[in-house]
Amino acid sequence: MNILPSLFLFLKLVGIQAASGIYYQQDQLYIVSDNSPYLYQYDMQASQLHKIQLDSTQQQEMVSKKEKADFEALYAINDTLVVVGSGSTSERETAFIYHQKDQSVQRVSLAPLFRQMRKIGKVDEENFNIEGIAYANGTWYFLNRGNGPKHQNVVFTFNGNAQLQFQATSLQAKHLKLPSIHGQPSGFSDALLLDNRLFFIATAESKASNYEDGDNMGSYIAYINLKNWKISPIQSLSKTKKLEGLSIYQQSDSTKTFLLCEDPDDETNTNCPVYRYDFIINSRE
Repeated sequence: MNILPSLFLFLKLVGIQAASGIYYQQDQLYIVSDNSPYLYQYDMQASQLHKIQLDSTQQQEMVSKKEKADFEALYAINDTLVVVGSGSTSERETAFIYHQKDQSVQRVSLAPLFRQMRKIGKVDEENFNIEGIAYANGTWYFLNRGNGPKHQNVVFTFNGNAQLQFQATSLQAKHLKLPSIHGQPSGFSDALLLDNRLFFIATAESKASNYEDGDNMGSYIAYINLKNWKISPIQSLSKTKKLEGLSIYQQSDSTKTFLLCEDPDDETNTNCPVYRYDFIINSRE
């Protein structure tokens, strides 16, 4: 069995391939895929899956690797859902903002922001790959996954608003060294901000590339204490699964219950398992 006892199957959705981001809100699950132009909405009470088209320029539900927008991060701010491309190629430098009240979609170019990030963080195009975002109190956190040749895990921070308008002078880059998995370097795969803790999932693959997939080597969860940028002890999630999306489901002072989704890196697999994990907070941390 490759799932550790504290990671439980919450539900299994059919019809979503390569899930990369998840958000839970009042019995609604929102999921994005890294090869689809849609935002998926699953009504847990009605057991119905709805599709919201974000990118109107792409009509096919499954887009080729070369042309896809590569949605890798999903984050909720009030009544808007922000979906961000990875930036690993020029086709992947776009964000889509879904306004839940009027169901409208706003398209935002991230090319200027990503260009500044690469410059400030000294991350070249071969090593640039945004996989997680978080936002609180006017500050954005963009997490670069260190799955390129240089294994650069970077947290970019900047001042901005929910529409991703940003103050260039506020942009900073924090390089972090993450624990390895089975001797392989790990990299950020999603993030969530709670109580001044930046929770994140990290995964490892057998190939060092921000474009090509390697064999999945496992995943873990931890958090960064934003007061001192120290990383908490890791909690292993799976020995082989590539877990990506991260959303809060329930929480108390001592326990944070998360929902996570999986990207199996298999183009023929349209099953989308959603897992539940109880993260216990050490009272001394």
